Amino acid sequence: MMFSFISKIKSNLYLFLLILIFIGAAKLVVSLKTSDKILEFGYPLEIYETQSKDGYMLGLERIPHSRNVNKTSKIGKPVLMVHGLYGTSMLFAAVNTSQAYALSDAGYDVWLMNFRLSGISKLIKDPKSGIIPPLQNVSWDFSMEELAIYDLTASIDYVLNITGYEKLDLTGFSLGNTIILIALSELPEYQNKVNKIVMIVPTTRMKTYHAPAWRMYFLIKLRIKGEKYIPKLPDYDNQIFGYNCMKNNLFWKYYCRNVVNSVQGISLPYNRKALELLKVYPQPTAVKVLFHVYQHIRSDHFCKYDYGPIQNIKYYNSTVPPDYDLTKIIVPSYILHSKIDSTATPEDIKWLVNQLPNVKKTRFIKEARHSHLGIIINSEANKITNNFMVQSLNDNS
Repeated sequence: MMFSFISKIKSNLYLFLLILIFIGAAKLVVSLKTSDKILEFGYPLEIYETQSKDGYMLGLERIPHSRNVNKTSKIGKPVLMVHGLYGTSMLFAAVNTSQAYALSDAGYDVWLMNFRLSGISKLIKDPKSGIIPPLQNVSWDFSMEELAIYDLTASIDYVLNITGYEKLDLTGFSLGNTIILIALSELPEYQNKVNKIVMIVPTTRMKTYHAPAWRMYFLIKLRIKGEKYIPKLPDYDNQIFGYNCMKNNLFWKYYCRNVVNSVQGISLPYNRKALELLKVYPQPTAVKVLFHVYQHIRSDHFCKYDYGPIQNIKYYNSTVPPDYDLTKIIVPSYILHSKIDSTATPEDIKWLVNQLPNVKKTRFIKEARHSHLGIIINSEANKITNNFMVQSLNDNS
């Protein structure tokens, strides 16, 4: 009885802190951007913007060469890094051992993508009005498919146009890989523009995803309330939760660790500095994107957005949404995943590997300290994730 009571208290505390993630924001600190971190660690920075075919502005940060080489040195091959759900390009640049710097030091021309209305993309002025449109005034009627066929393709085309290369490499984390795979299956001509795909804990079909019941309840409530996007934060990025997690305070250290672990399902060692990532997390995300993810959790399929039987007939000429055909993707693929990942589970990764016809290498991490988010922000990421990415991109087999 006492155990049940304590468990309930802990659950409520975790939920309270997670609510802070969604609704709280701190005005006490200055804005933190990916560009701030790139410059802080001494790397060169260029910022670009482009526009998707459906009218959304997209911002990209570029690290054209390592801090350790002369500016006149030849710029290497371009690699476009694609972040995951609720994220920004900060995911790959939060600390000095992050993946963007590892690829830059390996000689690559690193481009960091930000999906529509996230990161620097939400801070770009509308080319027609000359103002930054308030989030509540823009259309949030898009799913993962629009992020794939409009945002990712626009970014690929822009990078190739600027660099003069015919092909680039793609690396993604979690949902970023989902977007990559949707784009290449739906628009196979873009496979001619990609050398390799390096996927870190990719999510596609999520049949064995382990989620607390409250997440499902939360999504259902959002649909009932008619929300278009969450979280509904002001345009400044720094949030109460991330700010407090950076404090050298035992209370916040304990609860920040537990909240992060409740999201990813495992206790892990991480660099406390990496928690600066929480100052810009979560970014506003369309509820329609969340429901598209939810589809892949509650079914055995990796498929298009489900509008319901009647609307599906209108969009797809079928009562059910068609599956994405991953067997069409012949681009060489590399996959890193973890045994205790509760989001991209080994069972679902195995399903993905069986679908893709040209998987060159998979690495399966058995150590319990490497979970879904931990595989990126873990203090040992430079030994595992970074090495895997560099070795995969350098692979000439």
